[in-house]
Amino acid sequence: MGLITIDELQRASKKYEATLQTLPFMVMEEVTNQLGINLLEVANKDTLVQFQRKGGIAKPYIADNINYTTEIGKAAERTLQVETCVAVLKDHIMNYKEKLVATNDPLAQKVNNQTKKHPMEQLVLESMIRSVAEDIIDAMFFSERDTNNQSPLGMFTGFNPLLDLEIASGEISLSKGNYRATGELLAPADENDFEAYDKIVAFIRSANPQLRKNGILLIPDNALFNVMDALGNKIKYKGSFEFDVFLNHLRGATNTPNLSLRSSIALGSGSRLIYTKPGNFDLGMNTITDKQFVQVRTPYEDPNYVQFWNQFDLGARIRSIHAKEILVNDESNVGIEMSGDYNS
Repeated sequence: MGLITIDELQRASKKYEATLQTLPFMVMEEVTNQLGINLLEVANKDTLVQFQRKGGIAKPYIADNINYTTEIGKAAERTLQVETCVAVLKDHIMNYKEKLVATNDPLAQKVNNQTKKHPMEQLVLESMIRSVAEDIIDAMFFSERDTNNQSPLGMFTGFNPLLDLEIASGEISLSKGNYRATGELLAPADENDFEAYDKIVAFIRSANPQLRKNGILLIPDNALFNVMDALGNKIKYKGSFEFDVFLNHLRGATNTPNLSLRSSIALGSGSRLIYTKPGNFDLGMNTITDKQFVQVRTPYEDPNYVQFWNQFDLGARIRSIHAKEILVNDESNVGIEMSGDYNS
């Protein structure tokens, strides 16, 4: 087996540029669309000014006795600040001298020593980009910006920590109508246990009527299965529920005909419920289709060492925490790693 040369890696990066530029977006788009998250291109930071109208300003007219309203509303800034992140791979091209690549094309098993074409050129580049995109998916609900944490969970501050900060500050609270305690959504203890279903019904019913008109409920798989099993106990259903049957029961019990349930491995495992309007969460990135998303370089004294340098800026924002836009419960989730095929 021949070598991967620097020139050939750089040529491969150029040849497959159209694919490489769109790959990060393609990997992340499926998950962000599923969870109603906006995927934005952001340079440095993006500030959204949210205007909230004051209600109750109309009153009976009394001649010569008019009480003026002193404000019509208030504006609040919601900023998405991206943080610089990096993925760096240092590899020695001699590592591939004797290795074969799995392929359906037997001719691709050999290297042409004149052209130095190697069957792993595109695979090396695509694999790095795909793994980074999956790292971002793993991190977007759980990471907290921490330069001492040299893992995906230190890259930027994701959605769950942002919610926790709002809860700690009192901006998300029972009094503001955007918070409700449910406790854990546990698996039924026996056939007479339907507590998990009753909890989720009470949670949705407590939401602001504007949110219940067109909200999406983000729920981890494990909690969803527990709630489905609890409903089966409640109505003495024999066998496994079809999801559509379960959703129709839940919509009927909460008077939410447009309710949408969204589950994903990106939400992790646990009992945190996030009931929100579609598009209320933003994931910002400065290089979704950047030509330099991965650079192939040779900065070392030994020219056989190749450096793949992948640099990007990343951040998250919750557009609104008003009760008309979001309701969360008192539980938390833990992340589930889905990136790559192994981590050690």
